[in-house]
Amino acid sequence: MKRLPVFLACILFCAVSLTGLEKTISFSADSMSGTSGKKDSITVLEGNASVLVETLKITGDRIELSGKDFRFVLAEGNITGSDSEKGFSFTADRLMYDRETEIASFQGNAVLRDTENEVETSAGIISYNQKTEVAFLQIDVRLKRKNIESVSGFALYRRTLSRLELSGSPKVTRGGDVFSADRIAVDLETEYISLDGSVSGTLESTAESPSSGEAGESSAGEPAGSGMTESSAGELAADDALSGNDTPETGEGTDDE
Repeated sequence: MKRLPVFLACILFCAVSLTGLEKTISFSADSMSGTSGKKDSITVLEGNASVLVETLKITGDRIELSGKDFRFVLAEGNITGSDSEKGFSFTADRLMYDRETEIASFQGNAVLRDTENEVETSAGIISYNQKTEVAFLQIDVRLKRKNIESVSGFALYRRTLSRLELSGSPKVTRGGDVFSADRIAVDLETEYISLDGSVSGTLESTAESPSSGEAGESSAGEPAGSGMTESSAGELAADDALSGNDTPETGEGTDDE
């Protein structure tokens, strides 16, 4: 490994930017340094660093590009960014992005805004797959869209379906109505809510405060469990969802009054 002069690193980077992974990548920063090796090369951008991969823009205090054809992007410090074509923006303390799989991981005070669908999410960690448009959120998860707000330990947000799947002591507020259960699924377009396991809630319009229901009952007293399954809400399902291998189930459990 050896340190490259900035000028040489620029030439090397520009050559890769035209052909690497069949996607154009450009950058800017106050300073740049780089190292090269037989199997790997690293380019480090510091000070007002910015990287543009097609329509995805990432900015931060420090950005490191590594791997074959600079496949991996690691950004640290005051991370902001957006994708003008796909309609989302984000902020975080740290970001890791794989240009090949198109999966981004946002860590620390992570916020992902779906500007196209008016959805804002925040969590300790957010993983987002640009190909499947599925986000997996964990640790102090919060989501807001129009009349719907939710908090939970874990969540899957299926952007193309406008579907939210919650687990980890989830609670959903819809207007003045509040719902909690072991697992909750929400259609963000219709505001249809499915509850599964230990259901409870308060309906403002009827002033009802139902006590915790038996696992397997919805808040309306209909059989639940069809809105979400055990596997669709947790960490195992998140891996499948992010890789595009799972298909969400739909069912009848509902809270409709």
